[in-house]
Amino acid sequence: MIDYEFLYIISIPIYLILLNVLRVKKIMLNKIMIYSLFYFYIISLLAVTLFPIPIKWLNEIWNYNKDTNNYIPFMSIIDIMSNKQLDITIKIKQIIWNIVLFIPMWFFVPLVWENKKYFKKTLLIVVLSTIWIELTQLFISFLIWFNYKITDLDDILLNSLWGIIGYFLYRMFQWSVLNIFKK
Repeated sequence: MIDYEFLYIISIPIYLILLNVLRVKKIMLNKIMIYSLFYFYIISLLAVTLFPIPIKWLNEIWNYNKDTNNYIPFMSIIDIMSNKQLDITIKIKQIIWNIVLFIPMWFFVPLVWENKKYFKKTLLIVVLSTIWIELTQLFISFLIWFNYKITDLDDILLNSLWGIIGYFLYRMFQWSVLNIFKK
């Protein structure tokens, strides 16, 4: 099993190199803090969405079940909501989790890339990021011959739709900070 600790271990030397590059470029401390927070957010997002990766032995290949992936819009949401055996809190957590995962992305993208302050550019980055995560889950499943994570079109939709909240939170934050400094 390749666990998320592996990702954190390899991310630390990369982070130290990044810090050194930022120091050499004489980037201001507040920008370095934003870049650092964004970096660790991305690492944590990858840890949650891609890890752990189970390594199955060849005699377990028959367990591979590609039918669990969802390529039909809103199908998994309908399945979860119509499942009478699931508690309402589990149903809500399933949808809320997608909100929590991508709100920071919408907040960080305009902060890190100042030319990405516009809604359409930020939307494109977030949508491509969530598509990349889902396709990476599918690719890893094919590589290990085991469906370790469900590739779900609804995750792309929810991450993109609910992530918009983060953009508007960023805009409200930006507006309030600018008004404070104008006084």
